[in-house]
Amino acid sequence: MSFLHPVCRPANATKVLFLQGPPSDFARRLGAELRARGAEVWRINLCLGDWLFWRGAGSCSYRGSLAAWPAWLERFCRARGITDILYFGDRIPYHVAAREVGERLGLNVTSYEYGYLRPDWIVAEPGGQGAYSRLTSDPRRLRAAAWGLPRPDLARCFAFPPEAEARGDVLYHLSNYLCWMLYPGYRRDRRHNPVVEYLSYLPRHRRARRGVGEARALARRLRIGGTPFFLVALQMQGDYQIRANSPYRDQRAFLAEVLASFARAAPSGAELVVKLHPHDNGLVPWRRFLARRARALGLAGRVQVLDGGALEDWALRARGLVTVNSTAGLMALARRCPVRVAGVAVYDMPGLTHQGGLDGFWRAPAPPDPELLADVLRVFAAHLHVRGDFYGTEGMRKAVTALADRLLEHGAPPDIFDDAPPRLARARAIGVPVHGCERGDRPGYMQGAAQAPMPEAVDV
Repeated sequence: MSFLHPVCRPANATKVLFLQGPPSDFARRLGAELRARGAEVWRINLCLGDWLFWRGAGSCSYRGSLAAWPAWLERFCRARGITDILYFGDRIPYHVAAREVGERLGLNVTSYEYGYLRPDWIVAEPGGQGAYSRLTSDPRRLRAAAWGLPRPDLARCFAFPPEAEARGDVLYHLSNYLCWMLYPGYRRDRRHNPVVEYLSYLPRHRRARRGVGEARALARRLRIGGTPFFLVALQMQGDYQIRANSPYRDQRAFLAEVLASFARAAPSGAELVVKLHPHDNGLVPWRRFLARRARALGLAGRVQVLDGGALEDWALRARGLVTVNSTAGLMALARRCPVRVAGVAVYDMPGLTHQGGLDGFWRAPAPPDPELLADVLRVFAAHLHVRGDFYGTEGMRKAVTALADRLLEHGAPPDIFDDAPPRLARARAIGVPVHGCERGDRPGYMQGAAQAPMPEAVDV
């Protein structure tokens, strides 16, 4: 039963508009699959990177401004009778606008992303993820929905080609940067200059082997000494989960808060192990930042930086894990490791994560309820995810077929989605910069855009 379509209609009445997708052939192949099943498929390219991965029949380019985008998009959807909007990444400004346009027109709007489940799952939800997610946060409803669902196999199923992901990412972002004049109105969403960011990975790549050795040495010292420790799982500094689903402008503010609490309330013999993201670009000197903060707070020697090793192994021995909202938290819960979430995460709920403050977490971290976790994973796998990935041949093929099935199924969604995002109130309370998450609540950059002129769409 579909979580995407509240009404029934034949496949040949489905008209799907694709916006931006991952830097691969995934979206184009999904569009071809939908077209082969009788749906009408359109694609709007917003930048050269989009065009490189999908051009030809059914595609057109928008070269206007972001301010004019909502009115232009609404006219496009009305003129072509669009029934569905599909995009990758819910907090990209163009997609925030698209969700609002879609809701105003009564369309099915679906956001897809890398899965909450890892390693090879894709999540697809009405409207968006995080603060945008309409998945209930009520554990009782999730338990009820899990009845009769199979236990998901979370082991890796598909070979993942990291070089394909890297090639696609470089091609997409460098083409947008170097050939910006082809789409002069496009607003890039990268935090850093892509040339600088890609070059920054070279020294990190050279240090990778040393990082693994340091991780082993640290694990040995903590194990031999019987030292209790807590983990902090960092995310990509430019991740939209940080920028748009947390109260922090970047993770330095998050770490400052965590270290201050650890100094104030953690057991005197405990240590804090900060795990860098495997794809961290190295532009923030985390070791220097943490060393200075630790000295200032009287934590010298108690704060360690981990730049290598498998987080899964560390979670098995940690007293607890703190994260802004990483999917690493869900991984840690699966290993019975208590988790404290500082931002907005779909798995952050009573019975799974620590619901109190940080100070209390160091002293008495609340462990997850394994039965609730099993039910949540069943619901996630059955109703939010499809199996596969965006880059590998077999993983992409499986995901395209499964997501096309979901998009073209017709029937009432399961009783696990709310009319409005249930995490929105907490997001606003903790200072998350949410906007436009409710019907009629529009972001500031769209004000006055309703009468904006509609630039010509150029077929390419």
